[in-house]
Amino acid sequence: MNENIPVFMVTNWDMVGYTATTMVSILNNTKRNIDFYIMDCGLSDFDQKQLSTLKDKFANLKSISFSKVDMKRFEGLNVWYYGMLDAWAMLLFPEAFPKVKKVIHVESDTLVVDDIAKLYNEDLESYAIGGCPEIAFGSLSELFPSKEHIYFNLGMLLIDCDKWRKDNTTEKCLELGKKYGKQFNCLHQDALNMLYYNNNYKQLPNRYNLGERENVVKNIHPELSEEYFAKEWQHPVIIHFSPNKPWRTQHSFYDEKRIVKYFNEWWFYASQTPYIEGLKNAFIAQRIEDGFKGLKTGIDNYGCSMLDTLPKDHGCANIMGENVVIGQSNGMNAVVENQSSKNISALNPTTQKYSFMGIPFLKIKTNKKGTTSYKLLGTLPILTIKRKNNGSKKYKFLSLFPILTKKIK
Repeated sequence: MNENIPVFMVTNWDMVGYTATTMVSILNNTKRNIDFYIMDCGLSDFDQKQLSTLKDKFANLKSISFSKVDMKRFEGLNVWYYGMLDAWAMLLFPEAFPKVKKVIHVESDTLVVDDIAKLYNEDLESYAIGGCPEIAFGSLSELFPSKEHIYFNLGMLLIDCDKWRKDNTTEKCLELGKKYGKQFNCLHQDALNMLYYNNNYKQLPNRYNLGERENVVKNIHPELSEEYFAKEWQHPVIIHFSPNKPWRTQHSFYDEKRIVKYFNEWWFYASQTPYIEGLKNAFIAQRIEDGFKGLKTGIDNYGCSMLDTLPKDHGCANIMGENVVIGQSNGMNAVVENQSSKNISALNPTTQKYSFMGIPFLKIKTNKKGTTSYKLLGTLPILTIKRKNNGSKKYKFLSLFPILTKKIK
């Protein structure tokens, strides 16, 4: 008789609707029984009850367990988007549930579109973890200088919990987080890649973690080519919505004329959760805010509007860290790359167009270097803002005449 498949997720008050959608996608596509384990970084009693109602809809949901995360464990660590500390919480699972031997970890911005047993049945051999290459890792750095290491992404991770505990992975990663602080751009992901460096992990096919992103990893690892990813897209198991968030926009981050892959599927599974009405209303409100143009600001907007409402005696009341946004530079969304020990911000290029009564009157374009140009009627340059890595800015009128300089030393 097949054993139940353990799956764990990290969630909070704001993300729970997305978490529920991922759970529903797993239950729809997997024949075997599922045991869900939730690392609770700020759920209300109501939310726990709502997630538990999924057992009434799906016969293969055999159990759902919750573990409240002690945020004090993360004191002195760097924060995630919107000053959040909860990214580190995934490291605590093996100690929170000591009886689990092997587990699948998926993040709340994923969708399972095939039987997750395919992933669970992957042989980890003698490795503690199995992961998929990060498609957006395109340059080496002081922290990750090896051309041999293939940096893995944590949208999904397959874990041998016994080996993890034996390696003392949790404490080692937390110590690395304290040691490197803000040098870690992706926090726990950087820590795990450093701990299991030089490919000391089981590399899994990217069908288990497919993101609709620009392929820059091929610059270091040519075998991770466009052809490789195209083949993986032919039989996906897990879709990782990064940067495209279907609860926020239907447009691709890289091409606003194209709909995000698996957008409709995400909403199909979301409709089977207790959160569907709230998700729909939030989506409509966000579309209005964006001027119906799709994604413009915040590539990883999870919300985080409810966490400051937690009572002071709540176990997760101190979830918020510094009021900074990791992964953003100069007010723009960025992926930080390092070359020759020097930080370089590689921005996702964006173009915004504004019309009045159907007549285009302003185009705002930002290139990969962070230079923003404002053009009247789409052609006449009226202002250019050039940014440096340290945050300094230079403003030029008509793109020729310097009118203002903001220096940051």
